[in-house]
Parts: sequence; C-alpha cells; structure tokens
Amino acid sequence: MRLLLISFILLWIAIPIKAQLPDDILMAENYAKKFKEDDILCTSSFQYYTFDKGKNALNDKVVTVQEDAEYEFLALKKFAGMTYAEYYNKFIELNTFKRAFKYGTKYATSDKNGIDRSVTDEGIFFDDSRVQYYPIRFTRKGDMSRITVKKNFADGKYLTRIFFHESYPIKEQVIEFKVPEWLSVDFKRMNFEGYKIEVEEKKKGGYTHYIFIMKDIPAYKHEYKRIGRAYTDPHIIIQIKSFESKGTELKGFDKVDDVYAWNNRLYEMAGNEKEPLKAQLNKIVQGKTGDLEKIKAIYYWVQDNIRYIAYEDGYSGYIPTSAQDVLAKKYGDCKGMANLLTEFLELGGYDARFSWIGTRHLPYSQQLPALCVNNHAITTLYFGGKTYFLDGTEKYVPLDENALRIQGKEVMVSHKEKFEILTVPSATPEQNSIITKADFQLANDIIKGKVKVALTGNQRTGFHQHYQDLPVSTQKEFLNDYLEFGNDNMLTTQVKTSDLNNRELSVSIEGDVDLTNTVNTISGDKYVGVDFFPKALDKFLPDEKRVEGYDLEDVIRFEDEISLTIPNDKKFIDKPENLSISFEGYEFNGAYIQQGDQKMVLKKVLLIKNGIIRKSDFANWTKFIESIKEFNKYLLSITNK
Repeated sequence: MRLLLISFILLWIAIPIKAQLPDDILMAENYAKKFKEDDILCTSSFQYYTFDKGKNALNDKVVTVQEDAEYEFLALKKFAGMTYAEYYNKFIELNTFKRAFKYGTKYATSDKNGIDRSVTDEGIFFDDSRVQYYPIRFTRKGDMSRITVKKNFADGKYLTRIFFHESYPIKEQVIEFKVPEWLSVDFKRMNFEGYKIEVEEKKKGGYTHYIFIMKDIPAYKHEYKRIGRAYTDPHIIIQIKSFESKGTELKGFDKVDDVYAWNNRLYEMAGNEKEPLKAQLNKIVQGKTGDLEKIKAIYYWVQDNIRYIAYEDGYSGYIPTSAQDVLAKKYGDCKGMANLLTEFLELGGYDARFSWIGTRHLPYSQQLPALCVNNHAITTLYFGGKTYFLDGTEKYVPLDENALRIQGKEVMVSHKEKFEILTVPSATPEQNSIITKADFQLANDIIKGKVKVALTGNQRTGFHQHYQDLPVSTQKEFLNDYLEFGNDNMLTTQVKTSDLNNRELSVSIEGDVDLTNTVNTISGDKYVGVDFFPKALDKFLPDEKRVEGYDLEDVIRFEDEISLTIPNDKKFIDKPENLSISFEGYEFNGAYIQQGDQKMVLKKVLLIKNGIIRKSDFANWTKFIESIKEFNKYLLSITNK
C-alpha cells in the first residue's frame, strides 16, 4: 500500500513535468532576463467591454457595461507565486471568476471558487467592496495558469478609468471596447505621451471597436512617496456622453454641467432636517459674540467631535449621510461631515455651500466630465468678502488655512440649480515653516545649550495631528525626541511648549540639550558637529531602481540658526565654504559665520517650493541632496590658542 501511494505521488509529480512545452520554458527564460525582479509574467491580458441598456437602483435608464477578461500567467522562476484578485460591489457584479492550469497545450479549469471576503473591516468601515482571489503557485519555471473573468457594471458612469500597468509585468495588454451605434462615448487618452500604445478603430455590423494595445509593460512598483499614478501612467477615462432609448436621446456626462447635475441630485437626496441640529448649534456658539468667533466654533467642533469613517455602499456611498444622522452618530465620511458643517453654518445664518473636490492625488480638471475628477467633499463658505474652504475631516486646521491635499485644486461649489468652479489657494513655503534656533556652549568636553523649534502652517497642523493622537503617557517622550532631531547623541530635558490646545497658534517647543556625546578629541583638538538637519532627506535620494518621481507632500521652508560659543582659551581652526545651490522648485543656502574669536553661527535655509520631484529632474535632485549631505557632515575644529 505504501509503495502504491509513493508510486501515485511520483506519477502526480511527473505528469506536469512531461506536460511542459519547450516554448513556454524558452519564453520564461527570455522574459526572466528582461524582468529580473519579477517572478511572474502576464503573457496575455485581454479585456473586452460591451455596452447595453438597463436601469440603475434609482430606476433611471442607464448604460450598462459587461467586461469579459482573460489573463495568462507564466512562471519566470521556480516556486513562483502570486495572488490574483477581483473586486466587486453593488455597482459591479462578478459573474465568472475561474482559475485554470496548463497541461501541455490545454488548460484544466479548477472547480474551486475564489476566496471571497470583505475588503475592509466592517467594524471600522461601512463599505460594500468585496474581493475574490486565488492564490496561484508554480513549482517550475515555464508553468502557466489562466484566469477568466466576467463582470457587469450596473451603471456605466461608475466605470471611470482603466490603467495599463499592473503589479506584474505584461507581455501584451489589449483593451477593447465594442460600441453600438446608439451610444456616444469618448475614450480619453491620459499620459499616452512617451509610451508606445497602438490604437485601432474598426467598424463592423453596426458597432465600432476601439482597441488599445500596449506591449512589454513593466510591473507597477509601489515606491516611497511615489507621485500618484494618474499623473504618470497611461490610462483611459471612459466618458459616456449620451445614448438613445426608444427614439429619445438621454444624457450621460457630455459636459461638466451634467456631472454637477448628477452630483447635486445625490446631494439633495441626503434628507437633511434642520430642527434636530438647533440644540447642538446653540451649545456650540453659546458665549461667542462675533460672527467670526461663531464660525470658528462651528468648524472646530465638527473637526473635534465627528469621527471620520469611510462609507461606500452603492449609491448610498455617493449620497451624503443626513446632517442629523451624522450628528446623532458622531461619525461620517467626508460627504457626511461636509453636509453637517454646511447645515450648521447655514442654520447659523451664513452662506455655506456643499462642494466637491479632487485631492492632490488626482490630476484632473473640473472641466473633465467624469466622476473620477472628485474623490472628496468640503464646505465652501462666503463670509466678509472672503471665500473659505473648510474640510471637516482635516483635524486641527485653522479657519483661514487649507490642507495641502486640496491646495491648488479646483472645487465644484453648489449653488442649488447652478454651480461655480473655484480654486483653493496654494500656500507658499514661508507659510509652512520649521524654524530652529539653538545656542550651545563648550566647556571642557561638555556642550550644552538651548533649542527652540517653531512650526507654522501645515507643519503645525501635521504636528498636532500626530501629537494629539498620542496617549498622554507618551507625549512627553515624543516632545523630547522632537528636539533631539533623531540624533542618539543628544539628550533633551526641561521641555516647554506653547499652548498646544490652540490650533491657531504657531507651535513652539523648547528645551535644554546636552551634546556632550558629539564631542570628539584627537591630539588635544576637539571636533564638534552642530548641523543636525535635514537627515530625513536621505529617504528621498533615488537609486538606479527608482521608477518614478517623488511627491514630497510638503511645500515648506526650513530655517536654522545654530550657534556654538567656545572658551576664551580656544579658537576655531577653520570653517567650510558656503553652500548655495538652487534648482527650479527647491533651493538651499548654508553658511558658517564667525562672530568674534569665540562664536560660530550656522545659518541655513532650505526651500521646497512645489513638493513634486519628477524623474526627469533626478540628476539635479541627487546633486542637491548630496551637496546638502556633504555640508551637513562638517565638524567644527577647535584648538588651543
């Protein structure tokens, strides 16, 4: 029996070995050289989209879309593995999801279904997104597997965009749309420049076929602070403009007015009631005298008392939760929080408007008639001749400042039947600053002194968002670490801060610092380093493997002034050359200035003006960072007079 079992196992192992085709092995060998860091190649990716008519959950006549897709995968290495996933929700029905393995020239389809799970923890998020996935494991180079998918989009307007790149390399990616005569649709080509993408258009039997083909696509790499892929990677935005139904032309998204009409319709379905809000509003503004004071109280109350929780559930995920429900539950998504804030302000007698906006991760203009333009909601307030953009989800932001993620972005502002498009102002580096001042004294082999750091703008807000979320027991340790600049040789005591309960004040942190461990003595001379910043820039130094540019997520001004005073019987031996280096978007100026015989002052200013470092600028950026690092390493040399 044991021999029979062993023979059966050996036979089971031997079958696929004999079944491998030489062409598959040869292809694996060739592509393993091309994609050295990848284990698996998608040899063929085919996505085929057809359009039909139907009704959505709101009983509207809409265009529906069916996707038929097939993907073939080839192992480039022994024991290669991956997980293939398909996502679906109330807009997307997953009808077919099958896995097959290749034996010889044929595929054998597995009877097992994909593993099905919720995408998110339902205790934290309200999300109808689900995923089915298959683990795919190969034992030998040249093994192949196939995935077959069929999905239905119940409302075509929510099929917004398709990217060519995936997490695995692709030998050939084919995306085809079969468009009937009754449908007017546009396929907007985004970031096609610089990529070899074949585009074909064929007419056949009352249909027009639009075919997009891209070959030898490298895998999409997740990189630290990578620029959003919508800025860099080729993709197609599907714009269903109009369609004919029983002789009547029905609107899709032909103009931006159509997008606003749809957004506003869903907004008005929220079912807001002002009466349940009055008691809480009276408490919020109680004791507040001026209008500006009342507006701040309302805005800050929503920031501080309503917890952000993502909510996606079919059309309900696009209809704001009613203001009274958000107030009662004390949580909401961006739409729900913007809705409550807008209603509170309107109830208080102020001109507040619900607004849609795309964050900085989306490059699209509001003039593009597509739902992928906006992924966020805020409140626009007109008051005292000024326009304020209020984001209730952005904790600790003062009234007259904006989070970086919406700065410079266009916002669609509701005016009932009409709308207007405004632009959120961008802050300058000077408005987002970290200013460090330090004075140290050398006595024998001991260096001690005082350090003070001041933060303004988004730097102050970011500090609050981190600090206020810490347990009280660790806040003191965090403040000490902050003044030590990540330097293990520094020791901070007697830390004091500004009023950290007031989000409108600049944050100030100061304390006593001991630098004794940084003193090196060689042949009686002392060598001391007083330049501690910005070591964090090391994370933004690209290597040869870096695929795409950086989004630093900061527009900032660093300004340092650090002094070292030495005893009267000592003198400085030398000081480094000044460094001044400037490129478009960023610049640095640093200098050691000797004041008399006993004092040396280091002054530095680093400006990041737009926060985006393109790959085409890597040579300049690398030179910039390396120059700062070299300047940063300098040790002051001190000897006896």
